[in-house]
Amino acid sequence: MGIDAAWKEQLKQLKWECDRASEFIDISIYGPDELEREQIGYSVDTEGNRLASDEEGSWQPGWIVIGCVDLTGDPVIVDTCEAGQPVACLMHGMEEWGAGSYIAGSMGQCKDAIAKIRLLMTDKNPERTNVPVACADLDAVVAEIAAADEYAHADAWKALLAPCYRSARQQEETVIRTIKSMSGQGMKIKDIADALQIPLKQAYSYLRQSKSEAD
Repeated sequence: MGIDAAWKEQLKQLKWECDRASEFIDISIYGPDELEREQIGYSVDTEGNRLASDEEGSWQPGWIVIGCVDLTGDPVIVDTCEAGQPVACLMHGMEEWGAGSYIAGSMGQCKDAIAKIRLLMTDKNPERTNVPVACADLDAVVAEIAAADEYAHADAWKALLAPCYRSARQQEETVIRTIKSMSGQGMKIKDIADALQIPLKQAYSYLRQSKSEAD
């Protein structure tokens, strides 16, 4: 596959960060010792025959599978023929391998993006604080990732963060129901915010959402 020790070290670092964020992001990264096996069915067949081709829509010779999307099994690849060696998620079942999205300009940038997500989720983990991660927080970190890396497609990252978005929506719905109940009992919004230990602005936003849903 034409990869050197430095390349493998980058992959190990990416895998380490991805493993730390496994509960938050919908991809898995392979270790260097797994790479040869994971190319089967993509660049080579089970007999070791070459499947890659320069033809449009075919698996390209410079693509190396480094992981997969957990939900779909779609391959995560590094394009070693592209400057910087960007990372992309391709799609099965699209009749050609051109379908998919870049998610980072390099393995290092992909690692940094995942680290931002992990820090957001752990800093606001409900086991450590009463301020839950909101969908708006996730939108903000995705926008930050996309702004820092021209290869990072916001929609692709939102898809990879589906577990986070589900968790955020569930947490928000719980807090909104609680605030609605407390408000219905005559509590003032400041007292509600103090009781739940959340910022007044956030408590007010959730109260507005509860009233909007009631309408």
